Amino acid sequence: MVSEKPQVLIVDDRQENLFVLERLLQTLDVEVILAARGTEALALTLDHDFCVAIVDVQMPEMDGYELVELLRGNKRTARLPVIFVSAIYSDEYHHRRAYDAGAVDFLSKPFVPEILISKVEVFIDLYRQRQQLELLVRELNTVNASLSERAVQLETSATISHQITSILDKDRLLAEIADLIRTRFGYCFVGVWLYAVDEEVMILRASSANAECQEIAPGSVVSCTDEDLQPIARVCRNTAIYYNDGRSSSPENTPPGRAHLVLPLVMGSYMYGALEILHARDAIFDSGAITVLQSQADQIAIAIRNAELYAEVRALNEDLESKVRERTAELEKTYHQLELLDRNKSEFIQIVSHELRTPLTLIMGFGEMLREEPQVKQDPALKYQLEGVTNGALRMQEIVDSMLDVVKIDSRALGLQLHELQLADLFASLREELDVALQERDLALEFVDISTLPSVEADSLALRKLFANLLYNAVKYTPDGGRISVTGRFLDTLGDEASSYVEIVVSDTGIGIDPENHELIFTKFYGTADASFHSSGRTKFKGGGPGLGLAISRGIVEAHVGHIWVESPGHNEITLPGSQFHVVLPLRQTEQTPEEIARRIVQLRSALALGTPGRETASMC
Repeated sequence: MVSEKPQVLIVDDRQENLFVLERLLQTLDVEVILAARGTEALALTLDHDFCVAIVDVQMPEMDGYELVELLRGNKRTARLPVIFVSAIYSDEYHHRRAYDAGAVDFLSKPFVPEILISKVEVFIDLYRQRQQLELLVRELNTVNASLSERAVQLETSATISHQITSILDKDRLLAEIADLIRTRFGYCFVGVWLYAVDEEVMILRASSANAECQEIAPGSVVSCTDEDLQPIARVCRNTAIYYNDGRSSSPENTPPGRAHLVLPLVMGSYMYGALEILHARDAIFDSGAITVLQSQADQIAIAIRNAELYAEVRALNEDLESKVRERTAELEKTYHQLELLDRNKSEFIQIVSHELRTPLTLIMGFGEMLREEPQVKQDPALKYQLEGVTNGALRMQEIVDSMLDVVKIDSRALGLQLHELQLADLFASLREELDVALQERDLALEFVDISTLPSVEADSLALRKLFANLLYNAVKYTPDGGRISVTGRFLDTLGDEASSYVEIVVSDTGIGIDPENHELIFTKFYGTADASFHSSGRTKFKGGGPGLGLAISRGIVEAHVGHIWVESPGHNEITLPGSQFHVVLPLRQTEQTPEEIARRIVQLRSALALGTPGRETASMC
């Protein structure tokens, strides 16, 4: 018997006791059920779910101890809380016997009513909590069963999705979809309809059926414009799910007594078609199953789109491959032409440079002769003009030499005369050469740790050109009053001299270089300024030049199997972020082929890229 209120069982052979206890418990929101004998109480427990029992100890036929022992032996009442009450047996022996029988408490008469009510309230609360927990467990079991079923559906759906997404042939894809969904989910019929936009019809492209359903042959057509109840036409017009549980009246072409589901195949705003499903049972699809199948339908729409895109891409690839072959042939032809032009340019530079040497030699020779003439010596104006001619010729000689160096570097003919070289002596000589320009521009030049560097095996003239280019470059792009520093350090890569290097860093407080130009400045004839504003001058602030100095510097460094690069946060003529040119050179040179030199340079660049600036060692490949 089910009661909305908690039920309390009172067992006592004396009617006055039953009356008193019943009246006492009426203050609680419970239903009190009375029993005058133990057998009557046992019968009541078969039909009622009591939250607590109040039992008298001394009763005829069956005392309270026997009753509780019988209750504990029954699975249904084994956990029923029992409170013993007695006016006679109140000694320790009977208390112990009551607890051994299975009672939870023992009250001796006369007892305090509030105490009994308080104890009963505790068991009422426990009962209500147990009821709520049992209800929650039942709900959880229902949810778990539903989730387990849904997990199986999702797993099956995922397996199908994985299989169909790997199929790129459209006809095979549609046939596999119909067969996989029918066999994996146990449906009796599955059909895939595609929408023909021009005809406004749905065409059955693939279907699969078992013995319980009659298969509709592929090629069947349903018009999307007919105002009928055809489910396929409904989905075509509304792009919404159609579901008939098979219990209500079925529209045309829907078998009676079977669940009928039609899902739109939509991707974005484009309607691809519909997925039709029939099940041999009615009302088989709940909302969760429909959600899973709609997700499957969305995957099918994507798979169909992928197959169509694959066909388009394959056609485009075939066309592209043909065009690539044509373009490749054209590029190869253009490349050969560019090679020829570059070779002709180098030859032209070499010829022009040689042709300019003769008149320059004459100019400089006659200039020296005129310098000794008494008339020139005595006339400051003539002497000044002659010095201008001589200086111009010397500058022209430097440019011609630079052009020849570029030709040698391009042709890998930069012959090095190797010998032991102290970098401190080299920089001391360069300091003397720059002294006048530094004073004119109020520039400070300092050397840090250069004197502690070991000697290197190198071409002294080539290294002089290298570091002269870097220092003149720093002078040119540092405003008056700025600072230039040259710092050196020793890089011990593998612990032996043959694999060790020195690093020289030329830093300035100049206008800096944009990161996008860090590589371009090392190419031939590249200039950071607009050529229309070109201004000659090797030490003049922002003075122009032929754009060969850094290209020659890189060629010299790489000829020594070294590496050169620049670091600068950017170009700014107000904040003056400055630049740092790094040069790494080996202590010792070995005889190597051009290919070996190129390979060692790549290894060095990789090692420096992996290293941390400021450390005294670097890793080498």
